[in-house]
Amino acid sequence: MSSAKDWAALLIKTNFKQQQLIGSYYKDVLRFMLSKFDSLVTLNSEDEITKVRSINATAERTVAKLYQENNIVLPLISISQDISTDDPDRIRPNFSVIPKKYWDSKRKRALRVVSYPPRAININYGINIWTKYKEDLDQVAEQVRLLFAPGLRIVTSKNNSTLAFIDREDDNSSLLVGDREDRILRKSFLISIEGYLEYPEYLITSTGQVKEFNIDLLSE
Repeated sequence: MSSAKDWAALLIKTNFKQQQLIGSYYKDVLRFMLSKFDSLVTLNSEDEITKVRSINATAERTVAKLYQENNIVLPLISISQDISTDDPDRIRPNFSVIPKKYWDSKRKRALRVVSYPPRAININYGINIWTKYKEDLDQVAEQVRLLFAPGLRIVTSKNNSTLAFIDREDDNSSLLVGDREDRILRKSFLISIEGYLEYPEYLITSTGQVKEFNIDLLSE
């Protein structure tokens, strides 16, 4: 058994698609986004650097927290996942399989591993910058634009080929004023990520059986 057609038939026969598919792609992408934007800073007139904190929150929730809590320090970046949809231009037939080979250094032999093609999706993220001063807003916005030149490469434990792009930039220049009459400036970016949801990989044994495969096991 060596053809992709035979492997696909075997996966279907073993009820591959009925298995529990629990992935961490969304969590991994969000974690990367938070760490990437958490590296931004602002510089004041005295050359003092202020680190910009990043949090996972919608714009509405951030506004509520800004006026309900007194310990939130600006500038601040809030990141939220909006929607995700299938990408018909990048999607591949789900009846085909992708064969791979891994070298098992412990057993000194190559392993045949197969999986269904990853599911192509587009994920939209809302990036909001919150500051008290226009100068800080411009500094952070400039750093955000420079991260996407033209795309930001998303690096996760699964791959490093996912790209993110700025779809739209909105200047929310109107002042947000709460009970404390603190002015807050806001600028928004809509980010589109062209990602892939990975199916589990399965090992094809010499007897034609299918076993769940985890590449981390090769290093043990």
